[in-house]
Amino acid sequence: MKKYIKIIVFVIALLIVFITYKAFQKENEKINYIALGDSLAEGMDPYFNIDYGYTDYISDYLKKENMLGFYTKAFAKSSYRTKDLKYDIESNKSVEIDGKKLYIKEVLRESDLVTLTIGANDFIRTLTLDTIEERIKDVPKTKQEADEIAEKIKELIILIQQYAKKRIIVTGYYNPFPRLNEYKEEVDEIIKYFNHQIEEVCEELKVEYVDVFDLFEGNKEALPNPFNIHPSKYGYELMAKEVIKTIEQLTK
Repeated sequence: MKKYIKIIVFVIALLIVFITYKAFQKENEKINYIALGDSLAEGMDPYFNIDYGYTDYISDYLKKENMLGFYTKAFAKSSYRTKDLKYDIESNKSVEIDGKKLYIKEVLRESDLVTLTIGANDFIRTLTLDTIEERIKDVPKTKQEADEIAEKIKELIILIQQYAKKRIIVTGYYNPFPRLNEYKEEVDEIIKYFNHQIEEVCEELKVEYVDVFDLFEGNKEALPNPFNIHPSKYGYELMAKEVIKTIEQLTK
């Protein structure tokens, strides 16, 4: 009987040590987080102000979990296309934060988590009031353009992977014109196709993909301004929650 009691005590002691070690490990697992991309990554609101975006909510989550080492979205810029971010990395762009100059290559090398939202402006830059109807109606041609942009995103991720060796999460897009009822079906089809191409790139390069399309479907609170394609804080928070699900899976 004493022998069994000793075994039980020994097993309990092992469990306590294991649980303590895991808690210590989590306590000391700090994540350096860099957000890259366009206006969604920077946090532009529905009224053209840079405010709290989905990346800030992710930072808050990491901070709350005592996992945040460093966070910046200073390299994310409204209107950025794939070529703009590619140029920044290749030229090793620097920003100044709290009096300290940070270079993008160095920040990527030291990163544990990178989120990337980019590609929409590659579409938008070629849109005008004269061509928007033609582009939306010509779905096959627009899908072909989505293929070309997805290839640029692939090249960009490969470049990022030269420096960022840990977690990379790429987000898709939502329908930015949900109230364009006449062409909603066509726009939905194009955005879903584009998202699928991005997802395939992510699978090929072994990085994480997060779909956000359904979060905004019929959600006027998330996209309150019919004359602006950017989410509200609520919309950004919804995006952040989807990304956080992936982060939680990666940090288990």
